[in-house]
Amino acid sequence: MTQNLHLYLFRGENPVIKVRCLAFSLEREIYTPFETVTAEFLSDGSDYSDIDRIALYLDNTCIFLGLADSVQQFHKLHASFVRISSRSFPSLLTQNELEPGLHSNLTISSLMTGFYQFPYLTYENLPDSGYIFVKSGNTMWDGVVSFGYKITGHYPYAVQNHICLSPPQNQPHTDFSSSQILEYGTHIETSRLISHYHMEGFDGTPNTYQQENPAAAAFHIVRHKQIPFDSSFRHDPQDALTFRNLFSRRSSASSYLLYNGFRNEQLGQTISFGSLIQNETVCRVHCTFGTNGFRTKLFCYHDGFYNLNS
Repeated sequence: MTQNLHLYLFRGENPVIKVRCLAFSLEREIYTPFETVTAEFLSDGSDYSDIDRIALYLDNTCIFLGLADSVQQFHKLHASFVRISSRSFPSLLTQNELEPGLHSNLTISSLMTGFYQFPYLTYENLPDSGYIFVKSGNTMWDGVVSFGYKITGHYPYAVQNHICLSPPQNQPHTDFSSSQILEYGTHIETSRLISHYHMEGFDGTPNTYQQENPAAAAFHIVRHKQIPFDSSFRHDPQDALTFRNLFSRRSSASSYLLYNGFRNEQLGQTISFGSLIQNETVCRVHCTFGTNGFRTKLFCYHDGFYNLNS
């Protein structure tokens, strides 16, 4: 079945024009709090330099809404083209800094709306309250991660323009076992693993808290990290090292498959494929579209937060 891909270009409140994409790429990654899109279309000669946002539709479904980060107008082979690069609206959380210091009695609602107002952003509205300790240069996303991990024990992630704090549960499932798969395999990435964390105490005493990472030791990796006392974890200082260990293991192992087509897979959904992937969480989606149609690569991580028993 033919799928139609259209791009809506916005200038202010109204779409400027609806165009058909010649090519595009879409990236969704569970440790990156925003999606990215690059899209290309034929130009009618209009000036598109003041486009402020874009929406990408697959048939009648909006699969992306984001800021127009970059608009390039160019000519080749006697034709005019426009190439737009965009990030979804949660990218704004990584570009706004919080006031340093202790912020207590926060809920996710007061965190997301009490400091700055962000368009098009929604969030999982948990009732729990907590605190964050903001260091100089920390962003809104750093605050969301700190708050979310203390409340749920999980690393927050974004699905389109919605911030999720809890681990994925009861998500849609797709079994690819009977599908035509172009490529499948596994990948190991050890470059981010830290073998030992050392943290000073509240009074500055070195090595008051220590933790070893067995995942790094298994690869004979020796990487020691010395850090000051982390006031974000004053309720449980040892958990500061546990969090860092878990985060250093992100995407350290994965299984993947590549197929022709696109089913608009979202982060957190589950897939299966034979004995390689068995009801595992999708942690990365990379989709491209061009003269040969859609091609999608799905990754399932096996790390500290996802698919732990796989």
